[in-house]
Order: sequence, then structure tokens, then C-alpha cells
Amino acid sequence: MCFKTQAKATDPIMLPTFMGIGAPKAGTTWLYHCLREHPDIFMTSVKETRFFDYGTIDGRMAEYHAHFAGSGRYAVRGEFSTRYLTSCRAPQRIQHHLPDIRLIVAVRNPVEQVYSHYWHLVRQNFHQWHHDCLPHSFEAALKQYPEALLEPASYDKHLQRWQQYFDASQLLILFYEDICRQPQDILQTVYSFLGAEPDVKPPSLQAHNSSVRRGASPRTAGLGQLYALLYGVWSRHIAYRCKQYLGTRTVARLQDRLKLRIWAEFVFMHPGYPSMQPDTRARLRAFFEPDIRGLSERTGRDLSHWQ
Repeated sequence: MCFKTQAKATDPIMLPTFMGIGAPKAGTTWLYHCLREHPDIFMTSVKETRFFDYGTIDGRMAEYHAHFAGSGRYAVRGEFSTRYLTSCRAPQRIQHHLPDIRLIVAVRNPVEQVYSHYWHLVRQNFHQWHHDCLPHSFEAALKQYPEALLEPASYDKHLQRWQQYFDASQLLILFYEDICRQPQDILQTVYSFLGAEPDVKPPSLQAHNSSVRRGASPRTAGLGQLYALLYGVWSRHIAYRCKQYLGTRTVARLQDRLKLRIWAEFVFMHPGYPSMQPDTRARLRAFFEPDIRGLSERTGRDLSHWQ
């Protein structure tokens, strides 16, 4: 069933000039808000359209155009879909429809990214309907969901595929540690790369310490299960129905205004995660070592502290 995201027939067809393609848990939500707050940049109201990773997009481009309806006065237009980085079909599709697009990817120490992503999936019930099939620990999750957890952190593997379709000059690689330490410098780099005024200081820059998410885990196992249950009810039933009648963008704006996630995590979560088991950390470092070496060679950056 289609949500109400269709543009008006009289609207000019507008397309993005850039995309953020990943990685999850690497500061992309903060980047999205900083881009959205720039007066010269139009961002989709839904952070992740995931359009080019759909099973089929034949005959559906009008749905994608609708995300950019009303953006005609903006020279810079974009979206962030972190799923694109690992997608096998997105690079070719995007190159076909948007060959001149600029791409942004944020990366993070892969061991830390995997662990952060795990707790994110815990909060979301691993996108499952029932609790009886959920992993009981991080180590169990690595065995049960290796693709969901390990693939998004295999950055160089995926960048190699993207650079088969796009020139290196079209790709900006950011590092999460730089976002945390030098947010203003990073924003100037991003804005300049996109052709926007680089000296804008968006509100999210001032709120940097709280808006670059430090991660959260359930206060108790019971509260974690309750949070996941409520999250599923909201996303699969209430929000889904609202999107059918009000439209995806309207519901996204409503969620932002109500600050639903902030309030829910305040009640059910506490900052930070339990410590990772040392032997698990060692195994993950060994697993990612070849990819880290490749990324270091690709970017010219010393990443030995990741190994």
C-alpha cells in the first residue's frame, strides 16, 4: 500500500544533489540535522528513504521525487540512507539515475560501531515481532545476525564497490572521532563539499554533546523488553496507519516535535553500554583487521589505533 508521498502534478521534478550513504551509528543522525538546519540545503523530512535499496524501483520514481517536492529554491538537496553503503543494488541504480551525485559516508572504529549497532537493535527488538527468537547476548547476536552486525562495519569492502560506479572526487569520507572532536571543522568540510555556505553554525552544532548520540542501553532487561514492545506497536501499527492517512513526511515532523524517542529513552534507558568481553573485542579486531588496512590505504589515514 502506498503512503501519501506523491508530489503535485504541477510541481517541477527535483532530485537530490547529494546523499549520505552510511554508516549507521557513526554520527549520521547529527549530520542529517546539521544539514537540515542549513538555510541553503533541503533535506528529506524522512531521514532514511532507503528508496534505491527497494526490491524494485521500476515505475516508482514518482515516489522518490515526492520526497523533494517544494525544494525548487534550494541549490543543494539531499537525503541520508545508511543502508545504501552495504546495498549491492544501490550503487548501480543511483549511478544510473543520478550520475553526478555527491556522496557522504561516515565511518567509525568498526568494533565500536558493531557494539553500538547491537544495542541499537536491542532497543528495536531486532526488528522481530516476538521475543522468543532474540539473542540473549552480544556474542549470540554476532552468530545469529552476522550480516546485520558485521557488514555495515566492513567499510572498505563496500567503498570498493561504490567506487566502481563513482569517482573518488564524488565521495567524502568522514571519521566519527573527528565529528566528536572537531564538529565545526567537519561541518565546514561537509558544507564546502556540497557547495553550500561553509560558515553556517546550525543549532545542532551548539547542542553537539547531546545530539551526537553517545549510545544507551536498557535500565533493566524488563524495561528493555517493554521499550521494544512499545517501539514495535508504534512503528508497525500506529505510525504505519498515520503514514497512510497523513503522509510519511507529516508523521516524521510530528515525531520530531513530540521528541518521542528522547522521552522514551529517558524513561527506559540509561547512557552507555556494559563493557564488551575482552575476548570478543579481540576476535572482532582480528576479523576487521584486513578491512581496516584497506580503508587506511584508501584514505591515507593512519588507523592503527583501530587494530
